[in-house]
Amino acid sequence: MSGRVAFITGVSRGIGAALAELLQTEGFDVFGCSTSANWPTGVTGTVCDVSSDTDVAAMFAEFGERSSRLDLLINNAGLLGPRTELENIDAATWRRVFEVNADGPFHVCKYALPYLRAAGGRVVNVSSSVGRVGRGTWGAYACSKHALEGMTDVLAEELHADGIIVLSMNPGGTATDMRASAFPDEDPATLPTAAEIARTIIDQALGAKLSDSGAKLNCRDFLGGVLG
Repeated sequence: MSGRVAFITGVSRGIGAALAELLQTEGFDVFGCSTSANWPTGVTGTVCDVSSDTDVAAMFAEFGERSSRLDLLINNAGLLGPRTELENIDAATWRRVFEVNADGPFHVCKYALPYLRAAGGRVVNVSSSVGRVGRGTWGAYACSKHALEGMTDVLAEELHADGIIVLSMNPGGTATDMRASAFPDEDPATLPTAAEIARTIIDQALGAKLSDSGAKLNCRDFLGGVLG
C-alpha cells in the first residue's frame, strides 16, 4: 500500500474504469468490483454483485486483509433498466433496478464505514438528473436514483461527526455504453468522455470540505470549456 486508498463499484467500464485510471495517477491504491473480472490494469478487483449483502460483506472482509483504511468510496455501479412508462415495468425488473442502484450503495456503505472512519474518508454517490427531478419513461432508474439521493442526505448527517464527507454527483450525459442504450440515436462525439467526467468527480471529491457534505453537484458545472 502506497498511501491513499480508493474503492469504486462498477469499475470495469465507463466512468468507473476512467475513475480507476485517474485515481492511480493521483497516487491512490485502487480497489474495485464489478460483475465480471474485467477491470483496468493496476486495480485490485473483486467479482461482486453489490445487490447481495452477503457478497459485499465478504468482499470488505477480504478488503480488510489488505487495508485498514479507505479514503474515497465511489458508488458508481448502476443499472438503467427499461425506458418506458411505469405501468409497463414488471415487478421483477423494478426490484432488480432498485437492488443495484439503491440496495447496492446501502450494502457497500455499511461494510465500508469502519475503513472510512479510520481515514476520515469521503463518499461519492454517482446519481442522475432524473434522480433529482423525475421524468416520464425513466422508470425504475429515476425512482431508484431518488432513493440514492435520500441516502446521501441521511449519510451526510449521520457521518458528519466522524468527519466523513458525502456527496452526490450527477455526471450528465456522458459517452458511455449506458448512455448509448438510453439514447441509441445520439452522437457520442457530442458528449463529454468518461475520462472528462471522472476528472470532475475526483476534483470535487478531493477538494470538498466537511461543510460541503450532503451537496448535490452536477459534473457539467465543472467541465470548463468542455460542453459546460
